[in-house]
Amino acid sequence: MAHPSPDGASSGVRVLITGGTGSLGEAMVAAFAKAGYQVFFQYNQNEPVAQRLRSTYSATGLRIDLASQFALPSDDFDVLINNAGINESEELTDRVDPMIWEKMLRVNLTVPFLLIRAVLPGMIHRGWGRIVNIGSIYSLRAATHRAPYVATKHGLSGLTKTVAREYAAHGITCNEICPSAVESRMMNRIAGDKAQRQGNTITEILDGYRALIPAKRMATPEEVASTSLHLCSPAAGFINGASVPVDGGLLT
Repeated sequence: MAHPSPDGASSGVRVLITGGTGSLGEAMVAAFAKAGYQVFFQYNQNEPVAQRLRSTYSATGLRIDLASQFALPSDDFDVLINNAGINESEELTDRVDPMIWEKMLRVNLTVPFLLIRAVLPGMIHRGWGRIVNIGSIYSLRAATHRAPYVATKHGLSGLTKTVAREYAAHGITCNEICPSAVESRMMNRIAGDKAQRQGNTITEILDGYRALIPAKRMATPEEVASTSLHLCSPAAGFINGASVPVDGGLLT
């Protein structure tokens, strides 16, 4: 096992990225592979994208359903990127399906906890580790019709800060990135569902999201991926327990 040298070289550093076949996950696999990391990515169903990532970046794909009980083939990773997340409820709190609540709690919060718990012993032994949790602006603020999502992302924020304080003396950092809307296939699906309900076009819905952001655009997957890469670099070794917005000024 290794960790990036002071000049940023990262050959041999093993990184596990969950949600690797989504738009954001793809960008992270590409960014870490190009930086020299040995990349492992978790995915659930998107076999064509997984195969492309394997062949393009010599990455190792792990097909695992995080909503069910699972076991990693190895927990010996230097870097963990908890990127996988779901949002399956747009109901007011009194109408949220408890089964959906439990599923979102598992994928968005319990699974990151289980993965962090699994990789920490090796990181402690080596005296170095990097954990990056992908939260949301809803890690830092509330929203209506999103109780399970907001609650689980707030929980992930608390987990991030607790792990940061507990393991800083072992050379381990734990930070979270809090993006606003990201140009992605998921965002297009969300906009499509909303457009169908409201009678708008997908373009109108997406433009409405962009208009809310001071920068008047969404984040790109590459911007979130490069922030993750920076948090794992020697230059970010003293950044710990931080919630880093990548939001075009939305939270200001």
